[in-house]
Amino acid sequence: MNRDAGSWLAPLVAIAVLVAAVTQTVSALKVTGAFGWEPEAVPMAVPPAYAAVNEALDRQDGFLAAASLHDPFTVRAAPIAPKPVRHADPPPPPPAPVLTAIVWDSDPRALVRWKDREWTVREGGLFDDFQVVSITRDQVSLRHGEATLVLQRRNPGD
Repeated sequence: MNRDAGSWLAPLVAIAVLVAAVTQTVSALKVTGAFGWEPEAVPMAVPPAYAAVNEALDRQDGFLAAASLHDPFTVRAAPIAPKPVRHADPPPPPPAPVLTAIVWDSDPRALVRWKDREWTVREGGLFDDFQVVSITRDQVSLRHGEATLVLQRRNPGD
């Protein structure tokens, strides 16, 4: 038989941990009053600053009476109130692109301002959701879905 202290150390530590866990568990159950054990009354002094809060917590609230509460796990029919019908105004259409310049040469291009950005476009090109259909000296034709939008060049005198 081996009587070395090292072979007895592990079982002794395990028994000590088990005793500590059982002692703490029973102590916690006693404090909570589980199994009908009377919890030990802990005297507490309420500071004067919290006296009003403590009194408010001790008052009975009729709104929370047991008769007014219901079991959250039971289904009960609630009256269904019709929702009011609201007719919201349709959102305003987004502002149209603005033609700022046309460069007219063998490969015409235009400068279009859209969504706070300047776009340089040419015929057949795309920018954002628009396709450039044609560019002439005075206007640019754009297609947006099924709609066609014509942007006119502003006269300098306007």
